[in-house]
Amino acid sequence: MRQYVLPPSYDGEALLNLEKKDSQYFIKVLRLKKGDKIIARDNKGKIYQLILIDNDNTSCSLSVAPIESVEEGESTDSLPSFSGKYPLIHLFQCTCKGKKNDGIIRMATEMGVQSITLVQSNFCVSKKDNKDNSRFKTIIKEAIQQSGSPIPTTFNDVIKLEELPNIWKHKLLFFHQSELKDQKSLYTLLMDFPLDEPIGLLIGSEGGLSKEECNLLINSGFDPVLLKTNILRAETASIAAISAIHTLLMEK
Repeated sequence: MRQYVLPPSYDGEALLNLEKKDSQYFIKVLRLKKGDKIIARDNKGKIYQLILIDNDNTSCSLSVAPIESVEEGESTDSLPSFSGKYPLIHLFQCTCKGKKNDGIIRMATEMGVQSITLVQSNFCVSKKDNKDNSRFKTIIKEAIQQSGSPIPTTFNDVIKLEELPNIWKHKLLFFHQSELKDQKSLYTLLMDFPLDEPIGLLIGSEGGLSKEECNLLINSGFDPVLLKTNILRAETASIAAISAIHTLLMEK
């Protein structure tokens, strides 16, 4: 299940020396011993075989060799059995209060979204800037390692909702809390959508999206979706929407 995400500075070296927190992942979390093996990925998703060569309480050394697939490598933990294509889902999440963003980012990464962008909308209580980016990127790295996700999820700087039409030029679904005119079902919107094309997903904050924001998104060619379920918290709606899109695209 678990894997290691190589540091951004890795550039194809055959030997990897790690210290402090990174080394503790192998020594304390995975409890690897000399000769144990684990799968690794770089920030582009390329796969490697790591073998623990040496370690002490504060550092470790590993050999690194590129491999073509997970099946070609060995690991002390079993990785997910599914090795097919994933939908190219890009999450645009309106910022939520407190640590809710942390949970959304962690769960979305575990589900294999391509990228996560926090969005400032009219009803956002928490006005985030980019000072939390380092923590968010650490959450993503740890979620990839824990889940075994083959997707190198990326995190983008915070944007304003009105900037979205200029930033995103692909299909985008925005999930709203009430029925809108001429709204189509999620199934209808995705029934002919190809698996290999990017799709954006916008989720509102605790207060949802304003009428003005909905009109802006519709006039920009984006599609509103109402989840046919109970009233959901923002953090629940994000994961429910990702799950629904993932299932419809993967199972059709």
